[in-house]
Amino acid sequence: MPKKLIYILLVVLLFLYLPCSVALAQDQGEEQTEEQPFTVYTLGQQTLSLSAGLYIPLFFQSFDGDYSKTNLGLGGAGSLQWGLHLSNNWMVGVEVGGMFSKSIQENTLYQLPITVKGSYIVHFFPFEFPIFIGTGMDIVKYTDQVHLNWIIKPGFSSIWKYNANWGFGLNVVYWWVLQPWSTQPDLGRMGNFLEITATAQYNF
Repeated sequence: MPKKLIYILLVVLLFLYLPCSVALAQDQGEEQTEEQPFTVYTLGQQTLSLSAGLYIPLFFQSFDGDYSKTNLGLGGAGSLQWGLHLSNNWMVGVEVGGMFSKSIQENTLYQLPITVKGSYIVHFFPFEFPIFIGTGMDIVKYTDQVHLNWIIKPGFSSIWKYNANWGFGLNVVYWWVLQPWSTQPDLGRMGNFLEITATAQYNF
């Protein structure tokens, strides 16, 4: 695994550890009472989430296992998600996202992933930690070339519940983009990217 990816993941884990440690300390320091609020989702409740932030190109990998640089700079990413709760812990939904990043030749890469998504939510009041994976199609445009690829997006979030309806937090998502059906099969490759975005969610 490239050193750049290791350093980024360590920083992300450090930031996500802080709210978790606060939540655990609060849980240990206060006795849970029947009057204390607790987030409970039931079948049929819905969530809308809007996210925006940083897009980090990591590396390309061929299907033979060779690694190469992306030659892309830091970019921006955003998404809109709708989710349907199946229980207090499980949620399914649909996400439409987008990103942009410039190459060293000053050309701009665009991606538009449209995915279905499943999430498992861990609760530590007043925080939630959804662990999720999404998969679907990714529309990629670079210069005059447009491709339709397959994308897999595993990730996790750290959400602070402001009240029963609103929550705010951070997403960390790995973009794994597969392009095996290039017009030149020997040029097929897998793109590896990282998304770190702030998010606001509304539950209803």
